[in-house]
Amino acid sequence: MSLVSGVDTGHDRMINRRSAYVRGDTRRSSHGTKLREVNMKNVLCALALAGLSGSVVAGEVFNQGFETDTAGWSDGGSYGSITRVTSGDNGITSASGGHHAVVTSSTQSASYTFFGGSSSTFGGGYTASSDMYLDTSWSDGEGFEFSVASYNQAGNHLQDFIFHVTADDSNNILVSANNNGSNNSAGTGLPTTDTTGNFGTISMSGWYTFEHVFRDNGDGTLAVDLNVFPKGSNTAVFTETLNSASNDLATTVGGNGYGWFNVLNIGDGLALDNVTLTVVPLPPAALAGLGMLAGFAGVRKLRQR
Repeated sequence: MSLVSGVDTGHDRMINRRSAYVRGDTRRSSHGTKLREVNMKNVLCALALAGLSGSVVAGEVFNQGFETDTAGWSDGGSYGSITRVTSGDNGITSASGGHHAVVTSSTQSASYTFFGGSSSTFGGGYTASSDMYLDTSWSDGEGFEFSVASYNQAGNHLQDFIFHVTADDSNNILVSANNNGSNNSAGTGLPTTDTTGNFGTISMSGWYTFEHVFRDNGDGTLAVDLNVFPKGSNTAVFTETLNSASNDLATTVGGNGYGWFNVLNIGDGLALDNVTLTVVPLPPAALAGLGMLAGFAGVRKLRQR
């Protein structure tokens, strides 16, 4: 499943502006060179040089701790609401700082983010991380599903990677992960196959860090590690790695898509804090290749002057 089309995130308008720019102006200069071709050479050289600098291919590119606002997250309409609250609200101390957010659903689905913008470039991989407050007093069946999607190299949805989180009847929180949502508006529940396979059991209320790590599996295909840690701990209470041979990094896999609570069924909503997206640096060999590309583009421009 994927986030439905037609949601106005500004992303489509951005794509349209980029498409118009790439089409360019087909008028000719006094030297008979198409302005569009000059524009494209400028873009090629700039992108290659930017890759060499590393500033646009590495580091934290999105960070929302809800200290001042909820920017970057959808709010209202058919995707529920997200509300900034003060630490201590409903008895929950913020994971960090003096504020966090509470996400509530509308019918079934809830808020989403594009982490500041989706990407069609995998680069060296990336990690999405969010702190969520799990409460063992939730009623049996209360819980949520949270997906981070991968986009393909055309900038379209490729695949979802989903945490399933639900309370059982013994004051535990159960966690599993796969590529499919439940589409169950009455509650999440663990998929049947997961209850006999890999799932985690959490017996203490508190903040937990949910992490999606998008990386090379070592064979040129996409692997995604879905990890859950108690806040501030390096010891995972749950981990699952999802991999498909069809998700080829060289020809298919792009960068990040959305983060989305595709199901949320918790009466008081879900406390959320410290949402980040961190892009991994390109390996040295790839940066060297970008350097050669930049040099080639520069030489081409000089020869045509």
